[in-house]
Amino acid sequence: MFKGIVFAIAACFIWGLIYVVPQFMNGFTSIEVVLGRYSMYGLISSLIFLKSKIKGTCSYPRAIWIKALFFSLIITIGYYTFVVLSLRFSSPAICTLVLGISPIAIAFYGNWKQKETSFKSLIIPSFLILIGLLIINSEYFEKSDSLYSYILGIVCCILALIAWSWYVVANSRFLKQHPEIRSSDWSTLVGLSTLFWVFVFIIFLTMFFKNQFHFNKFFVPGPDLTHFLIGSILLGLLCSWVGAYLWNKASLLLPVSLAGQLTIFETIFGILFVYIIERHRPPIVESLGVIVLIAAIVYGVRGFYKNKTFDNQLTPD
Repeated sequence: MFKGIVFAIAACFIWGLIYVVPQFMNGFTSIEVVLGRYSMYGLISSLIFLKSKIKGTCSYPRAIWIKALFFSLIITIGYYTFVVLSLRFSSPAICTLVLGISPIAIAFYGNWKQKETSFKSLIIPSFLILIGLLIINSEYFEKSDSLYSYILGIVCCILALIAWSWYVVANSRFLKQHPEIRSSDWSTLVGLSTLFWVFVFIIFLTMFFKNQFHFNKFFVPGPDLTHFLIGSILLGLLCSWVGAYLWNKASLLLPVSLAGQLTIFETIFGILFVYIIERHRPPIVESLGVIVLIAAIVYGVRGFYKNKTFDNQLTPD
């Protein structure tokens, strides 16, 4: 279990870069940043797949490819579309708070699907996570000018939360049910499938949201384009392929309800990275919130370690 925790924290450490890398991609909209990230993820996965195909080490039946296509649809087009829309219609603080509840949602949903521990043992760490998130975001809550937009933003946040929570639980169950699929191969298959959805999404944008996607930007050499390309490579290679690989390894070694709680480290690392980039200490209130989040994880991990049966239920990688 310790090895799985290390993989999960490493994945969250890399995912924390998502909060800071886009800040250096000036001159490009949020949707263009998302497309840049997943285009690179798809291209990098294509190169890895070709190399594996030549060696004959990455060959899977059509059913596995269909699963990868479906998973990539939910986690890329579905999840990130709702995130972008929620940021547009509601305040970032509300969006961060709702999406930050994902460790709680994943823990309860995962335990409901796989019955790994008692629901009672999840109450205290989940409550601490919620308190920690409220403390961190307490100074940033803003009211929207339009009640309709605000409600629409909340709905999009909830849909993004559902998509992410479903993905984490379903991905864990799928990998444990198919031990023949290597973690690296699954990251590659999902990435390659993502490239298909990127093309579909670009066509959709050019037809209905032309103001959100401007092709001419990608043919004008300069600092903005250089930063965009470097940022897209970092997001596509590290945050997508490597992050997914590490999380796949963690999913094989941990109960999904525990892995779900550990996803809060993405928020923690994201906050730390932002303040490192800005070169100043976080406020005392936010520091207190982070401490509460860490306490929640420590409490949750201790609860699982006390139950020795889980180590015997996990499928080795």
